[in-house]
Amino acid sequence: MKETSVVAELGDDWCDVTADRAEDCDLDHLALAAELSTEVHPAHPFFGTALEVIAHRLTNDDVLCRHRATPSRYSILHLTWSHREEIGGCPTIDADGEWRHIIAYENAVDAALSESVPNGTDLSGSAPNGADLSGAGRKPERGPTGQPREAAPRRPS
Repeated sequence: MKETSVVAELGDDWCDVTADRAEDCDLDHLALAAELSTEVHPAHPFFGTALEVIAHRLTNDDVLCRHRATPSRYSILHLTWSHREEIGGCPTIDADGEWRHIIAYENAVDAALSESVPNGTDLSGSAPNGADLSGAGRKPERGPTGQPREAAPRRPS
């Protein structure tokens, strides 16, 4: 990710699709816009809205879009990678607004994650009381390519 990009403000778990591909990104960036276009259905709030995918989160299926008709407006949507038109509230809109709203959303998520982790916890292992927080035994999260994703480091809050 190029440091000159506004996407760099979001942290290391985002890949800027407008910049050189990050080393830890295995996703076909052209597929992002195609999947978004496929999933947005006539009842979705963004149906008919021209969205430009500018980044995707490395740790899940979130995409950051800029609204072409209103370039100061951004949205974070969570794709399902169903490869079909969705129904109901999918793809979900996790954040929407000006750039400052996107940053505020990301900071709130980081703060909530920080609060949910007990002090002294090694995120790669277990808590001081022996509780396993590594995710061992759970199905690993898979990206749209079907390959397991490694957790990307989060920026400090």
